[in-house]
Amino acid sequence: MRSKLVTLAARYVFPVDGPPIEGGGLTILDGRIGAVGPLTGRPDFDLGNVAIVPGFVNAHTHLELGPLKPRSEATPAEAAGEIIENEVEWLRRVINQRRSGSEHTLRSAVQRNLASTIASGTTVLADTTTAGLSWKQVIQAPVRGVVFAELIGLHRARGLQTSEEAGAWLSKIRPKTDASALVRPGLSPHAPYSTAGWLYHKAVQNRLPLSTHLAEMPEELELLENREGPLRRFLEEIGAWDDEWEPVGSRPADYVRKGELRNADWLIAHGTYFDPSEFWQLRPEAAPHDHRVAVAFCPRTHARFGHAPHPYRALLERGVIVCLGTDSLASTPSLSVLDEARFLHRNDPSLGGDLLLTMATLFGAWALRLEATAGSLRVGKSADLAIVALPNREESDPHALLFDSELPVVATVFRGELVSGTWDGT
Repeated sequence: MRSKLVTLAARYVFPVDGPPIEGGGLTILDGRIGAVGPLTGRPDFDLGNVAIVPGFVNAHTHLELGPLKPRSEATPAEAAGEIIENEVEWLRRVINQRRSGSEHTLRSAVQRNLASTIASGTTVLADTTTAGLSWKQVIQAPVRGVVFAELIGLHRARGLQTSEEAGAWLSKIRPKTDASALVRPGLSPHAPYSTAGWLYHKAVQNRLPLSTHLAEMPEELELLENREGPLRRFLEEIGAWDDEWEPVGSRPADYVRKGELRNADWLIAHGTYFDPSEFWQLRPEAAPHDHRVAVAFCPRTHARFGHAPHPYRALLERGVIVCLGTDSLASTPSLSVLDEARFLHRNDPSLGGDLLLTMATLFGAWALRLEATAGSLRVGKSADLAIVALPNREESDPHALLFDSELPVVATVFRGELVSGTWDGT
C-alpha cells in the first residue's frame, strides 16, 4: 500500500524512543513515517483496540532449520519443548537433521519460516545460513537485515571448504549490493568449538558484519580452558576434532576482542556464560573505532536447555547492548520475537516494559546498523510496523497490554505496505 499519504489510528502507539501514546495516530508518507503523535483529524484507517509498534527485530535466527522430531524416549516435558537433553546431544540431532536433508528441503524451510516470521511482525532479521543459502529468498521478502554465511571447521580442509563456499557466494552477490541495500551479507564463524581460530581472523579481513555463537554452554568453557570434556568427545565421535586445534584464547570474549578480532562489528548469539570480568569487553567502542558489539539473547532456547540464569540485566547495566532473537525451530516453538519478549516478561516481570520493547526493536536495529531506518517510530524512518491486538482492559503501564497477553500480531507493514494481515484485523 505505497500511498502518498495514509493516516492510521490505534488505541496505543509505542514509538519506543518516547512514551506510549494513547489514542495515537501515525501518518505514512511515501513509505516513511510522516508524523506520529496523538490523533488529530479523521484517519484513513481506525485500527481499533490495537498497538502500533515498530516492526520487531529478530537478531538471531536460522531460517533453514525446522523442528526436530521428538525422541522416541522423550518425556512429556521434552516433547512439549521444555527442558530437554543436554545441549551437546541436541547438537548431534541438529547435525543429523542437516545431513539427512537436501538443499531443496532447506530452501523449503526458509520459505515457510520467512512467511511465519513476517506474519509475526518481524521486519528486520539476522539469519545465519549455510553458504548464503537463504539469501535469494530473504532479499525477495519484505524484510531488511543481514544474511550471515557460516564458516565451520576445526580441520583445515573443512575450514577451507566452508570459507571457499562463502567466498563464492560473496563474489556472486556482491555486485548486486550497495550501502542502500535492504539486506546485506555477513559472515558467521559458527562457534569456538566448531571453527578454527584462523577462520575468525579471516572473517574479520572481509570487513563485513560478523556473528558467532559464543559463551553458549558450560561445555564450551571446559573445551577452551583445557581442551577436554563432552564437546571434545562429541567432536571426536563425528570426526570433526583436530588434535592440532588451539583456541584463540581461554575465554569466550577473546573470540571477538583479541587482537584484530576487535576490528569488526560482532553480533553474539546467546552469551550466557561470559564471566562478569569480561562484560566491559562487550561494550561498543566509541568513535573513531565505532566497532559495535551486541548480544542476541534467545529466551526460550535458553530455557529449553536448563542453562544458568542469563546475565542480560548485568550486561545492560554495564552498557552492553542486548537484543532478542528466536534461534531456530529446532529449539523454540515459533519464530516470533513477540513470543520471546512475552516469555521473558512472564519469567522476569520486574523487567520494565519500555526496556523489553527496546530490546525487541531498537537495540536489534542498532546491532545491525539500521537504527537510522528501523527500530522506532520516528519521523523520516521507514514505515515498518507491527500491529498487535490488545486485551479489553486497562493497565497503569500500557506495555503490560502488549506483554501480559497472548493476543496476536494482526498485521505487518513494511515500507508503508501491508505485507501480512489486514487493516481490520480479520
